[in-house]
Amino acid sequence: MRTLFTGGLIRTSVSATTADWLLIEDQRVVAAGGAHDSPAADTTVELGGGTLLPAFRDAHVHLPATGLYATGLDLRGERSAEVILAAFRRKASEDPSAILFGGNFEDPLSRTVLAPDLDEAVGSRPALLARADMHSCIVSTVLLAALPLDGVEGVDRDSDGAPTGYLREQAAAEAWTWFDKQLTPLQQTEAVRAAVALAYSKGIAEVHEMFVVEWRGWPAAEVFTEAIRDVALEVALWLGTDEVERVVELGHRRIGGDYFLDGSFGSHTAWLGAPYTSSPPAGSGPTGISYRDDEALFELFRAAQLADLQMGVHAIGDAAIEQAVRTWERVAGEVGTDEVKRKGHRIEHFECASDEHIRRAVALGLSASVQPAFDLYWGGEAGLYSDRIGWERAQGMNRFGSMLSAGLNLAAGSDSTVTPLDPFLQMFALRQHHVAAERLDAATALDMHTRAPAAISDSGAPRGTLEVGHQADLVLVSRDPLTTPDDQLQATEVLGTWIAGQRVWPPDDAEAA
Repeated sequence: MRTLFTGGLIRTSVSATTADWLLIEDQRVVAAGGAHDSPAADTTVELGGGTLLPAFRDAHVHLPATGLYATGLDLRGERSAEVILAAFRRKASEDPSAILFGGNFEDPLSRTVLAPDLDEAVGSRPALLARADMHSCIVSTVLLAALPLDGVEGVDRDSDGAPTGYLREQAAAEAWTWFDKQLTPLQQTEAVRAAVALAYSKGIAEVHEMFVVEWRGWPAAEVFTEAIRDVALEVALWLGTDEVERVVELGHRRIGGDYFLDGSFGSHTAWLGAPYTSSPPAGSGPTGISYRDDEALFELFRAAQLADLQMGVHAIGDAAIEQAVRTWERVAGEVGTDEVKRKGHRIEHFECASDEHIRRAVALGLSASVQPAFDLYWGGEAGLYSDRIGWERAQGMNRFGSMLSAGLNLAAGSDSTVTPLDPFLQMFALRQHHVAAERLDAATALDMHTRAPAAISDSGAPRGTLEVGHQADLVLVSRDPLTTPDDQLQATEVLGTWIAGQRVWPPDDAEAA
């Protein structure tokens, strides 16, 4: 089947070169050209004056949580404790059997919310309210009592030593594990499929799924793998575990991803070389937390390298980034730098990287998956980062322009649900960084959402542009993002999405699920 796309602007890549028509056949781009040499085809897709681009790719997502939020209580931007509690109260009254889960709240709320407040809203039912960064949560008393928290770090306590219901890091992980076990395989699958549909609606053809096995468990991983088996969406699966042999036996090519070396700024748990300037919660250290022992991390990196797996780690603070880079240097000293470069290992987030960290990462051939909207939401002199470490230090975070100038392999991801699964929002964030020197131009911002994620993933077939021979992953949008002003970019509409030549959006025209 030969399909011709014509009647609009066609950008085969982010370069200035455009085409008047594009021909695809057998899931591949086979030709592109000018108006006067349009070829014959079995089917013609009229673009209606829109712009056809390489489909978007997101280098860091959490599909199950994204789907749960898409169908549940997404409280992003809501600072009123009363509104949040009313949403839980309403959900509890509407469905006596519903699992009461909501998220994306940020501190400070209009007043403190702890376990007794959730109890007042939902009664004696388990309920979980997740912070936007997913590294902290608030749980109801019934859920708190169900969790095995003896000896676990991250349990906030009152002046009498009793748990308040506010959990961080390892303690929050116990809540996620409990929550996952309450979801039936059907509910888990439906959440994943809802996230897949959302990706299609945003013009996304590929995501890099950060499945935290340490938090969610292997049974949930098996359900997830089955849920994505027949979808058109390209899912590069990263399994957050240190079980190298098991990952190899299952036939996966990647390990880690969100394999935590530290936590997050919102929860005061990103691992820093110097103390936070705002006071961490009682019981939390002044420089955040470190998840991994140096020797254990070296053995994991070495084992992944020798097993020919691409390895990724979550590192936000400068101390965590230093641990990751230093450990890869040790591995390179044993197996050779060229071998480490060959795998293109990754650091997720890479927020507090110094010039020296960037230089050393480039020398090792490491890649960084960065989250543009982190700066949009939490950067700036009055933002969360400045509150946590002061504006002078915060200006050294998320330095996308500096990373690219130094030659670092860089791709953009949303970390959905932490920030929205929305390429236009993310591109806007790159173009409007709070530090002017770190802003990217429109073409580079688009490249980081199309070609670059494919380039940093060990995904096989050529993809990420509409060059001849590449997989036919396309998105039709209402305006050209390279010429659209920044203040109008987020109003761009997705009119159609194709993956490997099959239309997946809108649903009424879909040829594949």
